[in-house]
Amino acid sequence: MKLIFPILICSAISAALGYYFGHITIPVTSGQVAATTTMPQAAPAPTQPQYVEPQPMADFEPIAEPEPIDEPEPIEELSTASDQTTSSYAERAALTTHTLTDTQGREIQATIIEVTENTVKIRRTSDRLETKIPLNMLSAEDAAFCNYLREQAAKKEATKPATSDEFNWDAYFNS
Repeated sequence: MKLIFPILICSAISAALGYYFGHITIPVTSGQVAATTTMPQAAPAPTQPQYVEPQPMADFEPIAEPEPIDEPEPIEELSTASDQTTSSYAERAALTTHTLTDTQGREIQATIIEVTENTVKIRRTSDRLETKIPLNMLSAEDAAFCNYLREQAAKKEATKPATSDEFNWDAYFNS
């Protein structure tokens, strides 16, 4: 305890003297180096931009107006009922939450996780319960939509690129 007070007093005196002598400026005589503080300098005042008078263009010829392009008339295609159904399924598939109806008319709000040949795995929105429902329990429209989702997943899987383990990199780069 006796040793702590002298150390604290010496430290305080050293800090005060260091602060004081660190901020003094000594006058410079020829051949000596000045001891000065490193005070932050103010940024130089920004210069005003110089305005340049625009010069008139010599020998200016205006560009001629482009000729209008004759657009072909749109071809009206006969859309079949299956095309309309497929497009409505595609719009419905873009949604994250679906309302599924069973054969008795009961509805459930759910996210479709996976569709197999006979079942659909869903996550109920109300309590996030995951369950599998047989497709024959769903209404005809919802069962057809689930089959559409299964077909789209199969197409996506078929066009999926090969993994790097299956790919022959030597044949690709050495050809």
